[in-house]
Amino acid sequence: RAMSRSGWGQLVRRLQHKAFGRVEQIPAAYTSQRCSECGHVAPGNRKSQAVFECEACNAGRCNADVNAARNIAAGRAVTARGDLAAGRSANREPQLATPAA
Repeated sequence: RAMSRSGWGQLVRRLQHKAFGRVEQIPAAYTSQRCSECGHVAPGNRKSQAVFECEACNAGRCNADVNAARNIAAGRAVTARGDLAAGRSANREPQLATPAA
């Protein structure tokens, strides 16, 4: 309950205002079930709340939250813009469009 009362919406609005064009909201859906090595998504990949182990490639056991963070950082989650971020570099911030001079 304390988390829901923390004003996350206001934090998001302030970040979007202060860093206009550089903030992307990435939904967390399936990021902890998707393998950060091969991309296989299955509910069985999540062995428990904290343990992730891919059924397809047997990449090894790791923390499910760490696996989800790797997926988000690699751009394997659908972004707020609706694409799969495949055309953008994961290591570069989105650039603002500059007006033609």
